Amino acid sequence: MRYTLKDYQVDAVRDVLKNLAQARDMYHPLRSLTHSTLTATTGAGKTVMAGCGHEAVFFGNDEVRLRARPRRSSC
Repeated sequence: MRYTLKDYQVDAVRDVLKNLAQARDMYHPLRSLTHSTLTATTGAGKTVMAGCGHEAVFFGNDEVRLRARPRRSSC
């Protein structure tokens, strides 16, 4: 990550990742669709937080304490 997140941004990214994990867990057994949002005031760094969340999902991130998930083969 090119930026160092502020404490409130780290908390927000953790919350978003937790919500995404819950959505994944609900979808697989139940096929239940859910949604999640990231809201913050203007200038809070939503774009940076979203970017960090995307990076964490694919590559892991020590700052938000998330390990990268092993990639599944597409074959």
